[in-house]
Formats: sequence, C-alpha cells, structure tokens
Amino acid sequence: MTVADRLTWADAPVLVMTGLEPGQAYTLKTERRSGWNDQATERSSLRYVADAKGRIDTSVSVPDGLTDASAYTPIQRMDYLSDQTLNDLDPYQLRFRLVDADGGPVLQRVVEIGPDRDALVETALGDDFPGAYVLTSVNHEGPRPTIVILGGSEGGDSGSRYTAPTLAAEGFTVLGLPYYSPAWGGQEQQFPGLPRAFANIAVDYLEEAVTQLRQRPDVDPDRITLHGGSKGAEFVLLAGSLIADDSPGGGFCGIVADVPSDVVWEGWGAGETVSSFSWRGEPLPFVPYQDMSRALDRSDPYTMTEAHENGRTANPDRVEPARIRVETIDEPVLLIGGDVDTTWASGAMSRRIKAFRDAAGLQTDMYVYKDAGHGVGGTPLVRTSVANLAARLENFPALIRFHKQQSERPDCRE
Repeated sequence: MTVADRLTWADAPVLVMTGLEPGQAYTLKTERRSGWNDQATERSSLRYVADAKGRIDTSVSVPDGLTDASAYTPIQRMDYLSDQTLNDLDPYQLRFRLVDADGGPVLQRVVEIGPDRDALVETALGDDFPGAYVLTSVNHEGPRPTIVILGGSEGGDSGSRYTAPTLAAEGFTVLGLPYYSPAWGGQEQQFPGLPRAFANIAVDYLEEAVTQLRQRPDVDPDRITLHGGSKGAEFVLLAGSLIADDSPGGGFCGIVADVPSDVVWEGWGAGETVSSFSWRGEPLPFVPYQDMSRALDRSDPYTMTEAHENGRTANPDRVEPARIRVETIDEPVLLIGGDVDTTWASGAMSRRIKAFRDAAGLQTDMYVYKDAGHGVGGTPLVRTSVANLAARLENFPALIRFHKQQSERPDCRE
C-alpha cells in the first residue's frame, strides 16, 4: 500500500494498492477519530475491484455504486459514528485497511493527517484572554505575518483549532481567540471568564486582543489579518467596520469571512431578546429570528436558515440599522458562501456584502457555490458533501493565497 506518510491540504491523498488478485473485489476501510469530537469515529467502507494488473489506485479506480473516481472519496464519504471511539489512533492519524471478500486483512497503513504538530509551538496570549492561544512554527523565525482566527456558534476553541495548525505551518503566527464559551448539554464551561450566552459579545474584545498581540516578538505588528467562520465571520466583519485603523488594536491587512452574515442577528442564551454583539458598551442593532425554537427541534423540517430569513422578512425596518457597514472596511475582503446553507443564507449574504463593497470600489474576492452548504470552506481532507469538497478544493488554496498576498502588501496596515 503506497500513500504519503503525511497528508496535507496541498496534495491529493492518492492511495495505491498492488499485488492483489486481478478482478477480485476488496473493501477499503478508512477511519479516524472525529476532528470535532475525539470520542466519536469517522469511517467509510468502499468496495473496489482490482484491475488486470492486480492494482487499485483511488485516483482512478471507481468504487462500487459511484460514477467517478477521486482520491478524496475514502475521506469525503466517511460517516460520523457517535457511539464508537478509536483509542488506538490519535486525533491526527488516519488508518487505511484493505480487506478481502471474506473480511480478512490484506493491507494496512496509518498516516498522519495535517501539519506536523511537533513543529508547532503554542503559548497563551495572556490572563485577560481565557483560552486564547498563539501558534507558531519552529521552521519560521522572527516576527511573522499574523492571522487572528475566530470560530463560530460552537463556542470555545474548537473552531479555531480546526484551521490554526495549517495556517501556522504556512509560516504565519496564529492567534486562536475564543470569545464565547457555553456549557452545552450539561457539560462544564470550557473557559470560565468568557460569556456563557451569545449575547452582546463585545467587538472591543478583539481590539484589546490585537493590542496585546502586537507586543509579541513573533508578531509583525503591521501585518495582521482576520479570519472568521460563521458567527466568527459576522464578528470579524464588524471588527473591520468598527475598529479604527489608527487604534492599537486596528489597522488590518485583510479579512476572510467564511459563510458570513451581512447583518447583526439576535443573540441567545441570555433569557431575553438581545443583540449578538455590542460596541463600546452599547448593544448593536439586530435582526430578530422567526421561530428559532422550531429550527432547533430536530423533528421539525423548519431550518435555521428559514428562522433567519423569515426574521429578516418580518422585520424590514430593522434590517438596515443592523446591516454591517462593509463599505467602510478599506481592507481587502474574501468571502466564502453556499446557496444550500441550512444554517443561514451565506450565499445570498455574501452577494449582498460584495454588492455594497463593489459600489464603494473596494477589493472583494468572493467564492459562492450553488450546491454547497455551511461546510463550504476549510481544508479538503474532511468528511463532507461532494459539493462542499469541490468548493474547498478551489477556495482553500485561494484563502491561503489571500492571507499571504494581503500580508505582503507594502501599505498593508494603512
């Protein structure tokens, strides 16, 4: 079995198996501990037939039941198994097992997935920022261009940790900045000291974190970009529109907004109807939801996107006051969205953002896909839909280029 010892976002995970019985069927089992919950398992089982030379090549061999081949298919088609744990694999390993028609083992390989964690150094930002961590690579010295990553409604640090190691391995200093830490399902709060409710989250918090970040010797203070996903994308667009360029915590090189919002939405968890965000101690205008409780009921087909968009339709007078003033963000912006997003309408909202910025003559790179959903952005080496994978293969390399290009602009912070 031939496969790279380490799989990264930049190379297709081609798997080649030789010495097999020509014309015979084999099952390739691919498994890992879940990237979101290391107590769960992700696994696929695909049936291949060896060619006349006794060979299976996942980049050209078509599994039974599918119409084409892709080296990504064994990973992309994994199922999430919440009741199974793989204690013999660490969270950054992937196992390939080839078995014959009787289930007997034929070949097996365990490979590393993602960047080399041993080459990354993690330090805390400081006591004033619970859970905030800074990642750097030992392979890159001196002050580096820096990316601040904000996760979404999942809270805690899981959203930022999904992408931070990959960006650090590309030569950036990366700040993962948790800003909200709920206690889901009776679990303990991950970071005491952070808000438990997504209510009036202070945009000022990011300004304060960047001010602290700029004091570090591994950070180029004039080359900082922002990167947010989902509610984190709402956050970074607000930060770009509200924080002054001449603030110690302002003046960014660019902003990546993955599945963003064009408005501030209602918050949750506070026991009353409140805004998601605040600025200088004052709640920001927001658009209320419509029947969000229905969307959270798994037995009801009503989606979160419907709760958002019906709220927009029912409150037309609140939309413009709640709109994020993206036309005031003079930095380049990259948008990623999907038109079948069932969390919120990231495709339509990306288009609205771009329209306002185009009217102001501002650089906006947009990647919106008609068949992709809320998982449209991120690295390709994940369990996701076919449409999301195709989108990621295009937009993730573009995202890396964007961060590098913006941090290299001579007038970056101006």
